[in-house]
Amino acid sequence: MLKQKFIVQYGTMAITQIVGMVAGIIVARLAGPGVMGMVAYGTSYVSLLGFINGIFGSAHIKLVSEGREHSECMGVFTRLQGICALIYFIAVLALFLGRKYLLHYPFESKELELIIIIALLTHTFELYGQYANVVFTANLQQAKANLPQFFKTIIFHIGRILIVIFCVKNLALKLYSWNLILAILFIPIIHRLLKGYPIGKYNHNLAKEYVRYGKFIFAMVIIGSITQYSDKLMLAHFTNTTQLGYYSAAHSIGGLILLLASSVGLIFFPLFSGYISNGDWDSVNGKIYQYHEFIILFLFPLICLLAIIGGPVMLLILGTKYKPSIIPFQILIFASYLSVLGMPYGNIISGMGKFNYDVFINLICLVVFIISIFVFIAPMMLNLGAVGLAANQVVMNFTKNGLYLHFAKKLGQVHIKSNNNIRHIIIIGWTILAFLISFYLKKFIEIWWLLMIPIYFIPLYLILNITGFMKKEHWKLLLNILNVKKTLKYAFNEIKK
Repeated sequence: MLKQKFIVQYGTMAITQIVGMVAGIIVARLAGPGVMGMVAYGTSYVSLLGFINGIFGSAHIKLVSEGREHSECMGVFTRLQGICALIYFIAVLALFLGRKYLLHYPFESKELELIIIIALLTHTFELYGQYANVVFTANLQQAKANLPQFFKTIIFHIGRILIVIFCVKNLALKLYSWNLILAILFIPIIHRLLKGYPIGKYNHNLAKEYVRYGKFIFAMVIIGSITQYSDKLMLAHFTNTTQLGYYSAAHSIGGLILLLASSVGLIFFPLFSGYISNGDWDSVNGKIYQYHEFIILFLFPLICLLAIIGGPVMLLILGTKYKPSIIPFQILIFASYLSVLGMPYGNIISGMGKFNYDVFINLICLVVFIISIFVFIAPMMLNLGAVGLAANQVVMNFTKNGLYLHFAKKLGQVHIKSNNNIRHIIIIGWTILAFLISFYLKKFIEIWWLLMIPIYFIPLYLILNITGFMKKEHWKLLLNILNVKKTLKYAFNEIKK
């Protein structure tokens, strides 16, 4: 069942990401990096204070997974989230009006100002879906958590394609307006799915527990919002929204890997919380080892191949005007892999309720972020633009992973087996050799990158099988995860409850 929960979580997100990539390619080619940059700027601007809405979500998942009375948890969580949503809306609006009318610091264009207002309204309406997602995730109901957003995203991307094909002017504004319309239309559907969760009375003592966890999470999410969104605003400030458009295009194509990290987090957090509360560290270590085996054998080789052939693939997909997106893409996919690799250790710390350690880790990351982002993109330093923003992600993810692993071993009974390290070495060694082979192919074959796919994968998996680091059980695990029949049955049974 856990495999089906994971594939529903990752599968729906992966499908929407693939559809989003296709739509993004069409939008990027027809609209250009300027439109991509304005949309990314609007999203980052209204998301910068989004930490206000993320204060109590982890606390709710933690308390429900521990078996606390559900209706009482719902009563407290619902009221706290409502207050947070109101504060968020007022705070972002005040930030926008203060910059425009008090500081008299202009935005890049009037269209960008309208985009920010529509983005704020869109994000505010989408908070109801985020609230529902936390409720479903706390109960490990991945189908309910993902399917509404899945259908909404598919419809959104179809609309995006139609807009860029049939509209000429104010594309960024129309794209965000379409997102606002969908956010409003899907509210009744989400409300219908939430009917089976009774909201109890406000419990003052239980609220104190939410606040106890929330005070650490508040610090953690505010730091997370700064590191996740301010880098894009700083890039646009030091350069322009077109440079941000190059980065956004690279991120949208490489973002499929990041979905794996978020999928793992949403499932492992409540799962580990239950295991740890029962002292079952063998199950925790077993799940982590199995997870790492899977991503090293099936995801890491794909990452390495994309790094080799990423250039011609990006130009084929987006066109020559997105040539500045190639290096950011190649860097971002490795940054994404680092995030995927270290996610379970972060979930161990959260699952133990050690949110104070999470805060400490994020504070260290904030210091690294400030230094790193300044060095990479400031005009008086390296001034690398979109490339610098991607490099900053590598530094951040490497730092966070190291801290997660250190404190997970210190606080819990975490064991690391050397087999996975050897697998990494074998794959990296073969990738270096394959990279040298690609130089030879480029001289004689125009579609060399297409030939690199079998040239890379076939010898690599032969080596892994011969050395015993890949066995039949790994292929069986892959087939089990991709069992569509089991996944659909699980999703249907959960939705009809």
